Amino acid sequence: MQEIQIQPDVYLSDLGCVFLQDDNSAVISDLHLGFEEEMNLRGVFLPRMQRNHVESVVDRILDRYNPDRIIINGDFKHEFARNLPQEWDDITHFIDKYRSKVSLVFVRGNHDNFLQTILGHKNLDMIESYETDRYFMYHGDKDRGLKKITILGHEHPSIALRDEVGGVVKMPAFVYNAESQVIITPALSFFSSGTDVTHSLMSQDHFTPVLSRTNPKKFRVFGLTEEFGIVDFGDLGDLQSDRSISRNP
Repeated sequence: MQEIQIQPDVYLSDLGCVFLQDDNSAVISDLHLGFEEEMNLRGVFLPRMQRNHVESVVDRILDRYNPDRIIINGDFKHEFARNLPQEWDDITHFIDKYRSKVSLVFVRGNHDNFLQTILGHKNLDMIESYETDRYFMYHGDKDRGLKKITILGHEHPSIALRDEVGGVVKMPAFVYNAESQVIITPALSFFSSGTDVTHSLMSQDHFTPVLSRTNPKKFRVFGLTEEFGIVDFGDLGDLQSDRSISRNP
């Protein structure tokens, strides 16, 4: 399944975006461009795959939904303390590739401390949140409240399923709380394995302070799979008690 509709005009996509049909916007988060260079400086040498991965996903989002705007809901870049050369290259390449095709909206994330310096060279700005009559979006590292339909990133949600012999399948996921009207998007980063929400949200050991106002058992989990697209795994309260997957005999 390519997408699941959770409210009128609100679609969770197997491409890792929320598509808001009435706003004609696609919302993504946690791209973490420049991740490889930051890891190289730590002595962990990774091939430079992040930009190609991110741009291939964005290309597919544009082809499928033809949105008026792409809203990047925080953590466009990776390094906290400065702008690395790879970040300059990857971010300017992204902007040059897409700004003539779609409006780009940059919402501040906790990794974006120095992003404005790069955006300024392209005459672009970063904002703290994005709000319309129906939607409220911010990254999630700070508690800016819950109102309307709130869309967050930051948590890097995933789901890990285990079979009876210890095998593990882990996949990025959306989580959606219809009671609180909160959507958390998966990380678009190639290198992010994500945080298993069956542990983090249920134990309150999560990174997103506003989630303390929600009932974690009411979150519904939608995993992103290569074979089946987006899959509804049900409510988090049920998943925590039974996370097993069957193995063919």
